[in-house]
Amino acid sequence: MSELKIITDISQYKENLERIYEESIEYFMEVEGRRPLSPFDDIHSIEPGITQQNPIQCYAFLFEGQIVGYSWVMEDISDECYYILHFIITNNFRRHKFGTKVLKALDNIYKEKYDKSELLVSSKNYIGLNFWVKNGYTEITRVFSSEEQNTISTELNLRKKICR
Repeated sequence: MSELKIITDISQYKENLERIYEESIEYFMEVEGRRPLSPFDDIHSIEPGITQQNPIQCYAFLFEGQIVGYSWVMEDISDECYYILHFIITNNFRRHKFGTKVLKALDNIYKEKYDKSELLVSSKNYIGLNFWVKNGYTEITRVFSSEEQNTISTELNLRKKICR
């Protein structure tokens, strides 16, 4: 059986990753009122509040030679967690447990350093909220108004504990 691979050298998959990004724009505009993060963005220029001390990595998810999604992850040194800045599985691969498998793989990457993971999700993103809660992100640590996040909806900061 083929297995899902999490890769960091994404340059050879640029065309596929850009297609996934383009595919996700409409949905993110609908639920957040802003574009998603591209796998080739300069995160520090887009999110100036993220300090250079916090390592950031874009991961692509590869299954049977196909890119099925990508995620931006930041190591939040001050909060002692890994923080998912963006997460997308392409439409053709949703509802096949790829997202859950990716989260388990990310936990395995970061569990030696951190015992928790966090992320921000739009309250209008019902699909995302259901996915995150089913995958253990059940603690709401902060609620942001749409004005605070420059979005069209309230945003929830969610946390989960990572089993070591």
